[in-house]
Amino acid sequence: MGLTILCISQVSSAQVTRNLVLEQAGYQVVATDDAGQAERIFRDDHISAVIFGETMRADERIELGKAFKQLKPSVPIVFLYKMNGFRVPPGIADEQVEFLSGPKLLLHALARVLGHGQKQGGDE
Repeated sequence: MGLTILCISQVSSAQVTRNLVLEQAGYQVVATDDAGQAERIFRDDHISAVIFGETMRADERIELGKAFKQLKPSVPIVFLYKMNGFRVPPGIADEQVEFLSGPKLLLHALARVLGHGQKQGGDE
C-alpha cells in the first residue's frame, strides 16, 4: 500500500497489537504517545491517516485533531473510543470506532477514510 499511519496513544499492549495489525495489513506505522511529537511528525512527514487511541485525554484529542484538520484537512482522522465513552464532535473525526470492536472494524474504517473501502457498513 505504501501508506503511513500516525498512531497516537499511550504505550500499551493494545497499541502494540494495533500497530502490528496495521503493519500486517500493509501500512507503515509511526507511533507516539506525545502530543507535541505527534504534531511535529504530522507537519514534517507524509502521513496518510491518523489514528487517535482511546487513552488520550478528550480535550487533548480535540485540540490536536482540530490542529491537524487546520494544517492538512485532507488527511483523515480515525478516533477510537471506549464503549459509552466520549466521542469527538463532527468536523474533527472522519470515523470513530469503538475500541473493543476489534481490528477488522478498524481496518474497514481506515479503508473507508482512505478511499479504498466501502462507504456503507458492508459486512461489519
